[in-house]
Amino acid sequence: MRLGAAPPPPPGFRPFTDGDVPALAALMWDAYRGTPDEADVGDVQGAVREIHLTMAGEYGTFLPDGSFVADHEGRPVGAALVTLYRELPLLAFLFTAPAHAGRGLGQGLVQAVMHALAADGHDTLTLAVTRRNRRARRLYDRLGFVEVA
Repeated sequence: MRLGAAPPPPPGFRPFTDGDVPALAALMWDAYRGTPDEADVGDVQGAVREIHLTMAGEYGTFLPDGSFVADHEGRPVGAALVTLYRELPLLAFLFTAPAHAGRGLGQGLVQAVMHALAADGHDTLTLAVTRRNRRARRLYDRLGFVEVA
């Protein structure tokens, strides 16, 4: 996706901090359980592992200033983790609590990412999504992402 002049994110989104990891791991597992991508995480410990791998650079250099958390009543209910992979920003993980699905959190998180990346001089955001994850694909289509081979 080309970022252009990305609008600022809606209120309620904040930058990721290292202290978010325990809560985000439980949230990630809750969000992935029962989806086509469940096996990618496996369980809560797998979610902890994936977040730590992301932060350690397994999927490219982690961009904490481009990664965001959505809070509700003082608790994380969604997150977007971004890396710099092959010189391009990559939306490595996007997830929301099932109880908060359909409320625009995913869209708001991606908007927060796009705004931060554009402010840092980036003009592109990439991601990978499985074909079977129809819900995520609909969100990315609505946001203007374009599929490339």
